[in-house]
Amino acid sequence: MRFTTIALTNYRNIEFARLAVDAPRVFFYGRNGQGKTNMLEAIGLSTTLRAFRAKENEILIGSKSEYSEILYEAIQDNSDELNAKVRIKRRGKEVSAEGSMVKRASEFVGRMPTVVLSSGDLSIARGSPSIRRRYLDTFLCGVDRSYFTALQRFQKALQERNALLKTGPEESLLSAFEAQLIEPAAELVKGRRAAMETLNELAQGFYARLSGEAEVISVEYQPNFDCDNGEAYVNQLSKSRGRDLMLQTTSKGPHRDDFRLLLNGRSAADFASDGQQRSIVLSLSFAMISYWRKEFRVAPVVLADDILGELDPERKKRFWEAMDSDLQVFATGTELPSEYEKNDWLLFEVSEGRFEQMS
Repeated sequence: MRFTTIALTNYRNIEFARLAVDAPRVFFYGRNGQGKTNMLEAIGLSTTLRAFRAKENEILIGSKSEYSEILYEAIQDNSDELNAKVRIKRRGKEVSAEGSMVKRASEFVGRMPTVVLSSGDLSIARGSPSIRRRYLDTFLCGVDRSYFTALQRFQKALQERNALLKTGPEESLLSAFEAQLIEPAAELVKGRRAAMETLNELAQGFYARLSGEAEVISVEYQPNFDCDNGEAYVNQLSKSRGRDLMLQTTSKGPHRDDFRLLLNGRSAADFASDGQQRSIVLSLSFAMISYWRKEFRVAPVVLADDILGELDPERKKRFWEAMDSDLQVFATGTELPSEYEKNDWLLFEVSEGRFEQMS
């Protein structure tokens, strides 16, 4: 897939921009804080209706209106044309595709696949489990609509149980709410386990290509509780009620899951260098690109946010050797592409939320 036009209205610091981007390589150049990453974030929102840097809609809405709008025009790999519009409001989003309103978000996710490679992705190796869960959930919501629906159902049931815990309810009432957690929890654990097995295998191959070193990485899924067994999860929720009532939150379930990144069998967060951690996370992102192609025969659009300037020349060269030439790539940076970034770039200079094509 490739995008041909992106138009933004009142998105963060971008008051208005309409860009013709029908090119294999598109580069947004400018100083920090000008709107480069905002543009990439808006493009990436097309896949799962989630912004990769923000959870709340209000953060995405500029000061000129009560809502933001993003228009996407794209061409699928089979040459079919796609167009969609997303209106971001203080509460909720309105989505239309091919001129018709989309009633449920699950009907839209995955139509415009993207994969984000960000300089902030080191937090995946070093940060909290919640960062890694969000990273994995964002990917899985794009590739599996049933997973997206299960996540919505689980989060709704979890919020309801947590709210109920604050009221000191009868156990029979808690049991009724807990029953709503069982099925979606099992679906989430099943989806995460299967995806991580595939991503682990793919990431190992990409790390060998990026690092050029005799090192082995692995990605290990760590479920908080094996929710595949519904009866066991019911019993665990029952056992945890006393603690949960005291803490007023649910302590067991897929909302506490994690995954570990390992280098030669040891924690990458503790034993890998900055360069090794960056290569590990990049390898996981490359694995996600390959997953789209392997499972769905779709070429996702790659969004590379300020990562090229942080790689040494040799790793940068290997980065481009690992990147399939038929993928559309949007990249950002404070320096123009160097000799290692092969292919001609469509260049835009970015200043204070304005985008001007460079000759």
